[in-house]
Amino acid sequence: MTNHPKILFVLADGSRARLVLRSHETGDFVTLREIDGGGELREVRAWAHGHPAGRSHESASPSRSAVGPEDPYRQVKADFMAQVADAARIVTAEHGEAGVVLVATRRLLPILRREIGSGVRVLGQLAKDLTKVPDHELPAWLAPLELVPQKA
Repeated sequence: MTNHPKILFVLADGSRARLVLRSHETGDFVTLREIDGGGELREVRAWAHGHPAGRSHESASPSRSAVGPEDPYRQVKADFMAQVADAARIVTAEHGEAGVVLVATRRLLPILRREIGSGVRVLGQLAKDLTKVPDHELPAWLAPLELVPQKA
């Protein structure tokens, strides 16, 4: 049995997320839950392909640029971050973790941190997409983010 702090690692990108814990029996990182948000993103992508943005002439040059609503994917990704944050809060409450370490892409990390809110203690963060990294390769990335073991 190993003595590691009880930390939930939240690994997320715009359409995938994993909730990872360190096993207290083996010390290995294990994926507790995977969350797939790809369906919503595919729907928005299909809609966007059928509804291209308008084009506008540039006043200072002959070039044209797209106009219209901002990136349609951003809202879907932000909504997915809210879903991931909800799942992280539930798992943290169920398993009694001391807090979470957030690992997400640079653009989504602040959104995920905001969505986690003040209900869960954020112990650290890393701007990196580790959603496809296998569990056995996670120690290279996650072990340095662990804190000194918390008192029970």
